[in-house]
Amino acid sequence: MNSLTVEGLGKRYLLGRGTRSSKARARLDLKLFSVPLPWGRKAPSRELWALRNVSFEVQPGSILGVIGKNGAGKSTLLKVLARVVRPTEGRVVGRGRVVSLLELGAGFNVDLSARDNIFMNAAMHGIPAHEVEARLDDIVEFADLGEFIDNPLRHFSSGMYLRLAFSVAINMSPDILLADEILAVGDIAFQERCLQRVAEEGKKGLTVLFVSHDMAAIARLCDRTLWLNAGQVVQIGESPSVVAEYQQAALAATLRDDDDATTRTNRFLEVLGVRLVSSDGRPIGAAPIVEDVYVRIRVKVLRLPVKLHASIRVYVSNALIFTSGQREPVEFDERGVYDVMARIPANLLAETRYTVTVWMEMEALKNATIHLPEVLSFMAYGSSYEMRYKGGVLMPALDWSVTTPQPDTPVETEA
Repeated sequence: MNSLTVEGLGKRYLLGRGTRSSKARARLDLKLFSVPLPWGRKAPSRELWALRNVSFEVQPGSILGVIGKNGAGKSTLLKVLARVVRPTEGRVVGRGRVVSLLELGAGFNVDLSARDNIFMNAAMHGIPAHEVEARLDDIVEFADLGEFIDNPLRHFSSGMYLRLAFSVAINMSPDILLADEILAVGDIAFQERCLQRVAEEGKKGLTVLFVSHDMAAIARLCDRTLWLNAGQVVQIGESPSVVAEYQQAALAATLRDDDDATTRTNRFLEVLGVRLVSSDGRPIGAAPIVEDVYVRIRVKVLRLPVKLHASIRVYVSNALIFTSGQREPVEFDERGVYDVMARIPANLLAETRYTVTVWMEMEALKNATIHLPEVLSFMAYGSSYEMRYKGGVLMPALDWSVTTPQPDTPVETEA
């Protein structure tokens, strides 16, 4: 018997509904009064299918990975399964208790203590207080909160948030666990603990849907993988093969400007991959705010001579946050594999999700360009700031000072 069955699932949104043209505000002035002109009918709605004709089955004890580029419908799928969003068509049949980890800190109150939030979050999932009492010690131990259990959550970092949220979810004996990208937040050691615990519970019958851009984690952890694109199923099957085809298709798409440009570019340079790495070169799925991280562009020089000028553009929700490029192009003297690195300094990023677009401009026999849109996506996490400092798309650690004005300095007052 299936733990989860999805049949013909679809979710439609209507865009532009209720908006009017600028002509709707035009009026005919008759001096004593004005008459509205006969324009201004509501613009017709435009349909956007975030999901369409999605069907799959998941057996008990299976871990299903869900992959796809931004906007593919991954998060919408989990929200429908979690009963946060009502589907437009199709049906979902799930068996047992469903617990979701869709957004960092969702269901928590920052003014309450961690202990109170444990009981409140469990109650939101329909779990009675006596079950929470029986598992409270296990929750606190796995979350590694210790003496912070009675502290308000506003003093917790996002890493502590994650540990608490995951510990509550995994210790409530769920039959189906829905996990979005937040499992990529936190230190490497805790990420491994999370993935190991998920694997252990999977052997006991837990069904997991795991959304991630970390293809290594998907291939290692998931039995099968669902590949979504534009809200539709592209492929579902064994994780290694689906992940390999997804990565190959993603790289091919980013290199496809036009046929002539692609041929010239491939003749001199090949992009092997773009990863977020730590200062010691380890690939990571999220960026610790208080540490330097690097965008690593691995290239293979196929033919000489060639000069390369690389740049990155960093976005939050399609808004350009900053751009950085090499000040001087680098000239390659030998063929081979090279890592082009861009350092993102510590204490610059905020606790949000970023996407990175890469531009590679080459000077060879003919100039050529590789454009890699949204080739990298990651979250930043774990600042030492308190909750009241959260927000925004950047959170630089500026130098602050407090001084006393000199006696002869005029005192300025606001008008």
